[in-house]
Amino acid sequence: SAMIPRTTNGPANGTLEMTTNKNMVKTLDFDATTQEFAQFDIRMPKSWNESTVTFIPVWSHPATATNFGVVWGLDAVAVSDDDALDVAFGSEQTSTDTGGTTDDLYQGPESAAITISGTPATGDYVMYRIHRDPADGSDNLAVDARLHGVLLLITNDAGNDS
Repeated sequence: SAMIPRTTNGPANGTLEMTTNKNMVKTLDFDATTQEFAQFDIRMPKSWNESTVTFIPVWSHPATATNFGVVWGLDAVAVSDDDALDVAFGSEQTSTDTGGTTDDLYQGPESAAITISGTPATGDYVMYRIHRDPADGSDNLAVDARLHGVLLLITNDAGNDS
């Protein structure tokens, strides 16, 4: 729920009810043919070392017969006090995963290190942009890829935020 679909080429908001136990699931549904983007923003903790981060996408897919590959990309930019908000994101890194079973939860492999653009500083507001890359040859899932969330992995250089 912390992710915002981009106004231009954003994924659809999805809601699923599982059949037997009626579990409710909210997703962002990324198209199989059009690159779509969503964003989430975090004011980073003081203990963050202002360096690279990695991510693991958490996703699922609806029914399809073959081709289950999905490529997720993430990039980011740090914004400090009194910085402009209209800033360029850095270079993305990707996580390529393969599904297979309808309505199973998948966790992709950890991405390579993502360099955050801007000049990261203690307590910065960092904007993260995630997308599905249907133009990548490894992304061959013919239906929407449903993003449930992202595990963001950071490195701390302090034991606490005091």
